[in-house]
Amino acid sequence: MTVAAGCSYLSRSTTSPGPTASPGPLLSVETRGGHCIGGTCGAIVVLESDGRVRTGEKPPNELGTISPEDLAGMTALIESTDFAAIRAHPFTDTCPVAFDGQEVVYEFTTSGGVERIESCVTEVDPRHPLFAAVTAVLESFISLPTE
Repeated sequence: MTVAAGCSYLSRSTTSPGPTASPGPLLSVETRGGHCIGGTCGAIVVLESDGRVRTGEKPPNELGTISPEDLAGMTALIESTDFAAIRAHPFTDTCPVAFDGQEVVYEFTTSGGVERIESCVTEVDPRHPLFAAVTAVLESFISLPTE
């Protein structure tokens, strides 16, 4: 089974999370920039390593959960991703925040530490298996670029 095939089944579930404490984030996605009525736009969505999805605001708001299969697929995909290869493609255009758009910042927790990818620093290909899987798993919780 390839990593991309392992995540092709990714779907979302919005069942209520259980009362257990989360052992920590598996990934977070932050959108920032643009103009909203109250000022700068932005949101942070965190996927905990137990499958719960929450906001990054204080206090965090529970948004739902993803299936155990999706969680296992995402965990395996994050561990097998070559983050140096992703970072080898610098972003060379104008950052969308310069014209009322948004930057997306991804943080992935791996066994080696946290890997941070900022879309105004690194060219993020939404077709890359990792980013496609993040979009598929979190699409009901946060709006992410698909092209």
